[in-house]
Amino acid sequence: MVRSYVKGASAERELVHILARLGYMAIRAPRSGRIGLDSPDIVAAKDGRLLVIECKSRMSAFTIPMEQLAQLESWTVKAKAIAYVGCKIHRKGWKFLKYEDVLANSGRIGKKFIAEKGIPIEAI
Repeated sequence: MVRSYVKGASAERELVHILARLGYMAIRAPRSGRIGLDSPDIVAAKDGRLLVIECKSRMSAFTIPMEQLAQLESWTVKAKAIAYVGCKIHRKGWKFLKYEDVLANSGRIGKKFIAEKGIPIEAI
Protein backbone atom coordinates (compact mmCIF):
# COMPACT_ATOMS: atom_id res chain seq x y z
CA MET A 1 0.00 0.00 0.00
CA VAL A 2 2.73 2.47 0.95
CA ARG A 3 4.67 1.73 -2.25
CA SER A 4 1.62 2.32 -4.45
CA TYR A 5 0.85 5.58 -2.60
CA VAL A 6 4.43 6.80 -3.13
CA LYS A 7 4.29 5.82 -6.81
CA GLY A 8 0.97 7.61 -7.28
CA ALA A 9 2.08 10.72 -5.39
CA SER A 10 5.25 10.89 -7.46
CA ALA A 11 3.24 10.65 -10.70
CA GLU A 12 0.89 13.39 -9.47
CA ARG A 13 3.81 15.72 -8.67
CA GLU A 14 5.30 15.00 -12.10
CA LEU A 15 2.02 15.93 -13.77
CA VAL A 16 1.73 19.18 -11.79
CA HIS A 17 5.18 20.20 -13.09
CA ILE A 18 4.27 19.26 -16.67
CA LEU A 19 1.10 21.33 -16.46
CA ALA A 20 3.07 24.27 -15.01
CA ARG A 21 5.50 24.10 -17.96
CA LEU A 22 2.48 24.27 -20.27
CA GLY A 23 1.34 27.50 -18.61
CA TYR A 24 -1.21 26.13 -16.15
CA MET A 25 -1.50 27.10 -12.51
CA ALA A 26 -1.70 23.66 -10.93
CA ILE A 27 -1.88 22.17 -7.46
CA ARG A 28 -1.95 18.65 -6.11
CA ALA A 29 -4.44 17.70 -3.41
CA PRO A 30 -2.51 15.25 -1.21
CA ARG A 31 -4.62 12.36 0.05
CA SER A 32 -7.52 13.51 -2.10
CA GLY A 33 -10.75 11.72 -1.35
CA ARG A 34 -9.74 11.07 2.26
CA ILE A 35 -10.73 14.44 3.69
CA GLY A 36 -14.48 13.97 3.46
CA LEU A 37 -14.86 16.47 0.62
CA ASP A 38 -15.02 15.96 -3.13
CA SER A 39 -11.41 16.52 -4.14
CA PRO A 40 -9.61 15.44 -7.31
CA ASP A 41 -5.90 14.65 -7.35
CA ILE A 42 -5.00 17.78 -9.34
CA VAL A 43 -6.72 21.11 -9.97
CA ALA A 44 -5.31 23.21 -12.83
CA ALA A 45 -6.36 26.50 -14.42
CA LYS A 46 -5.31 28.39 -17.54
CA ASP A 47 -6.98 31.17 -19.51
CA GLY A 48 -10.25 30.85 -17.59
CA ARG A 49 -10.44 27.05 -18.00
CA LEU A 50 -10.56 24.90 -14.89
CA LEU A 51 -9.40 21.29 -15.10
CA VAL A 52 -9.80 18.59 -12.47
CA ILE A 53 -7.78 15.42 -12.91
CA GLU A 54 -7.93 12.05 -11.20
CA CYS A 55 -4.50 10.45 -11.73
CA LYS A 56 -3.71 6.77 -12.15
CA SER A 57 -0.33 5.14 -12.66
CA ARG A 58 -0.80 1.48 -13.49
CA MET A 59 0.71 -1.17 -15.71
CA SER A 60 -2.49 -3.19 -16.19
CA ALA A 61 -6.23 -2.64 -16.58
CA PHE A 62 -8.18 -1.18 -13.67
CA THR A 63 -11.54 0.22 -12.67
CA ILE A 64 -12.11 3.63 -11.13
CA PRO A 65 -14.68 3.38 -8.34
CA MET A 66 -17.96 5.16 -9.07
CA GLU A 67 -17.41 7.20 -5.90
CA GLN A 68 -14.29 8.79 -7.43
CA LEU A 69 -16.16 9.47 -10.67
CA ALA A 70 -18.98 11.08 -8.69
CA GLN A 71 -16.43 13.40 -7.07
CA LEU A 72 -15.23 14.51 -10.51
CA GLU A 73 -18.83 15.06 -11.57
CA SER A 74 -19.38 17.25 -8.52
CA TRP A 75 -16.59 19.55 -9.75
CA THR A 76 -18.03 19.68 -13.27
CA VAL A 77 -21.44 20.69 -11.92
CA LYS A 78 -20.48 23.05 -9.08
CA ALA A 79 -17.34 24.66 -10.53
CA LYS A 80 -17.95 24.15 -14.26
CA ALA A 81 -14.62 22.32 -14.38
CA ILE A 82 -13.55 20.01 -17.19
CA ALA A 83 -12.82 16.57 -15.73
CA TYR A 84 -10.23 14.06 -16.92
CA VAL A 85 -8.66 10.84 -15.78
CA GLY A 86 -4.92 11.10 -16.33
CA CYS A 87 -3.21 7.76 -16.95
CA LYS A 88 0.55 7.48 -16.71
CA ILE A 89 1.52 4.62 -18.97
CA HIS A 90 4.78 2.89 -18.17
CA ARG A 91 7.47 4.09 -20.61
CA LYS A 92 4.92 5.96 -22.75
CA GLY A 93 3.98 8.97 -20.66
CA TRP A 94 0.59 10.51 -19.94
CA LYS A 95 -2.72 10.02 -21.73
CA PHE A 96 -5.97 11.68 -20.70
CA LEU A 97 -9.48 10.32 -20.81
CA LYS A 98 -12.56 12.49 -20.76
CA TYR A 99 -14.68 11.96 -17.66
CA GLU A 100 -17.74 11.27 -19.83
CA ASP A 101 -15.94 8.49 -21.73
CA VAL A 102 -14.78 6.81 -18.52
CA LEU A 103 -18.26 7.07 -17.01
CA ALA A 104 -19.83 5.59 -20.17
CA ASN A 105 -17.42 2.64 -19.82
CA SER A 106 -18.45 2.08 -16.16
CA GLY A 107 -15.04 3.23 -14.93
CA ARG A 108 -13.20 0.38 -16.66
CA ILE A 109 -9.88 1.38 -18.16
CA GLY A 110 -7.57 -0.88 -20.11
CA LYS A 111 -4.91 -0.57 -22.81
CA LYS A 112 -7.42 -0.80 -25.67
CA PHE A 113 -9.69 1.85 -24.11
CA ILE A 114 -6.72 4.20 -23.60
CA ALA A 115 -5.55 3.59 -27.18
CA GLU A 116 -9.01 4.43 -28.54
CA LYS A 117 -10.01 7.31 -26.26
CA GLY A 118 -6.76 8.64 -24.79
CA ILE A 119 -5.63 12.13 -25.74
CA PRO A 120 -2.22 13.76 -25.26
CA ILE A 121 -1.72 16.47 -22.67
CA GLU A 122 -1.38 19.16 -25.33
CA ALA A 123 -4.97 18.47 -26.43
CA ILE A 124 -6.59 18.99 -23.04
